Amino acid sequence: MILQESISTALDAIRANFLRSFLTTIAIIIGTASVIAMVGIGSSAQKAIDDSITNASARTLSVYPSRARGIQKINSTLLVIKDADALIKDKEIQWRVSPEIRGSKSLKYGNESITISVTGARENYFDIQGYEINHGVFFNGRDDLARKRVAVIGSAVGTELKTSSKALVGKEVNLGGVTFKIIGVINSEGVSGWSNPDDQIYIPLLTASDRVFGRDRVDSIRVEVPNLHSPEEAMISIERVLRREHDIGPGEENNFRIHDWSQFTDLQRQATAIFSALIIGIAGISLLVGGIGVMNIMLVSVTERTREIGLRKALGATEKAILFQFIIEAVTLCIIGGVAGVLLGSFLYFIITLFQDWPFAIPFSAIFGSVTFSACIGLFFGIWPARKAAQLEPAVALRYE
Repeated sequence: MILQESISTALDAIRANFLRSFLTTIAIIIGTASVIAMVGIGSSAQKAIDDSITNASARTLSVYPSRARGIQKINSTLLVIKDADALIKDKEIQWRVSPEIRGSKSLKYGNESITISVTGARENYFDIQGYEINHGVFFNGRDDLARKRVAVIGSAVGTELKTSSKALVGKEVNLGGVTFKIIGVINSEGVSGWSNPDDQIYIPLLTASDRVFGRDRVDSIRVEVPNLHSPEEAMISIERVLRREHDIGPGEENNFRIHDWSQFTDLQRQATAIFSALIIGIAGISLLVGGIGVMNIMLVSVTERTREIGLRKALGATEKAILFQFIIEAVTLCIIGGVAGVLLGSFLYFIITLFQDWPFAIPFSAIFGSVTFSACIGLFFGIWPARKAAQLEPAVALRYE
């Protein structure tokens, strides 16, 4: 009963000074909103990273060209299709190898034209990536060897061309000045890492090399490691084969680099965690500033209500009751700010998920923790004003003008 009456009185006091109370809780609202938004973004980013591990496989290595220090042979910094073939021919590890040529070209269909990311790859690329066909078929090894002008598109390409991807199957499009026939559409995959498979076009590797880009240089070679071998073993074997192919002598640096996806995603997780912790730390400072503001406004409230406090004590109110009353007001003010911050942060996070195509997932622990911390801020910074109010002498308080 006393608690209910105290909360009712606290709400009446907040309503009586609504603008002042709102301005006081702005820092609480901003701090809580920042925590909620960043926790939500961090959770979504983590899920995107985990999905990228699933899609690319934690047992997949990527080989990229790099420039070693010192005098290099001509074209020694390039990876070519022949390097991928050498890896395929090596029988030490039964890995699957997928060289990739990437670039951007114009794609025209009817009166519509867009710039699109192009990936030239072999037939096993889709299986390694975990992509599934939605309409039509994937291209195969015969299409690659024959340099056929066939293509598979992402699920969003049709929309960008003011039609549907399904409707494009069997139709001819112009890719970089070359006519291609669309033979398939992959299932919607969503954003994976820094790329979106849904708005890309995929063509056979040799077709890309001879007909579209005019080069045998590849941008990367993807190697899927079988379960019988560790990624570390595979990296040693890849290095051995490519050093031989590139004629790299003893003591000379590699002119290629090998990336382990699992290590890379661990770094992404760490970076996401550090960034989230930094933002949450800043938000915590905002909450503390808000707490100081609450303490200040409660001190002003005690001064303004000195006669009221004196009258209540004269009518029999105890110091404990007065102390409890003002603490409840401070905590209520902070809880309102915390709830408002949770709503604002959730709304901002929801808007971000719409643009990024992320799932909306805020842990309940983050919501509960934010509101609880806001209440603790009110409790901590409300004690001093409450003690000051409780210790007022009734006779002095009643004479206060």
